[in-house]
Amino acid sequence: MSKVRLIGRKTFLGVGVGLLGLLFCVTGDAFSALGAEDQERFPFAPGALGAIFGGVFLAGYAAVLFARDVRSSEDNSVAKEFQRARASAKSVRWPIVCLGISGIFYLPLLVAATQRISSFPTVIAIAFCGPLAVAVWGAVREARFLAAFWPVLAGAGLWIMSLQEESHADLLGYAFAAAAAICFAVNVSAVEKLEDRGAETIGLALAGLLTIPGAACWLVAGGLDWFQPRILLLATLTGLFTACVAPVLEARSIGFLGKEKFGVLAAGEPIMSLPVGLLLLGEVPGWFVAVGMAAIVVAIVANTVELDRLLLRRRR
Repeated sequence: MSKVRLIGRKTFLGVGVGLLGLLFCVTGDAFSALGAEDQERFPFAPGALGAIFGGVFLAGYAAVLFARDVRSSEDNSVAKEFQRARASAKSVRWPIVCLGISGIFYLPLLVAATQRISSFPTVIAIAFCGPLAVAVWGAVREARFLAAFWPVLAGAGLWIMSLQEESHADLLGYAFAAAAAICFAVNVSAVEKLEDRGAETIGLALAGLLTIPGAACWLVAGGLDWFQPRILLLATLTGLFTACVAPVLEARSIGFLGKEKFGVLAAGEPIMSLPVGLLLLGEVPGWFVAVGMAAIVVAIVANTVELDRLLLRRRR
């Protein structure tokens, strides 16, 4: 019985922490969207700035934890803790590089896709196919073919939610959204590698620092029109919420749930965005949103409790 309670507690914590991370993420994205409305010439400047500020915040977070570890060690040795952190980072070099690259391109791709398709829900429906594909692949790899239905149901819910807004059929916009989906899938898989090696803190910090020069290149390409107090403030909030706090919480959630369960849970991000969109952007949901939200909730619950396994056991 104790083992069952342990698994239930980990799942409960994973879902709670994951939903909190998604809430921080959509709040930061809303700040980025407000900045993009102000910046017509170079609309994804707030996203690029947010990635830069997020890298700085993550580095500061890692430095605080490093100082805590030094103080709690027996001999207060900075050198030993540095060697330990360096060894952890070396064991996950490629996941860190992958996280850094996805961080450079993910937000600009989302904004570019939204500019061409003119429907953010449609872009989200495409982009979230990334983590959902990770979940489908995980279910197929384990020969749990019924479990592959839950991410498909979540994807259908996302698509239904996107029907509330009209979108333009723009092939290049769809390509940008699909590329963002690949970045999202790479991000989820890489974070799980960091969690498996116990290097999530140093890994996220280094990936954030790697993102900074690439994001700076976006700003150089767009000129200096973004240098305005309001855009800088919104970008700072985006960096804190979306690029710093959200990745830390989502990494912990992936550690509890695994990338397959988190991939379906991530589809709940548009649900978490409803109150944020209402308060910050004045967006009012309609019937399509309600139906799509119901499908996503069913998919998340069924996937989290592994309903396919329960059904098979009952059948046997």
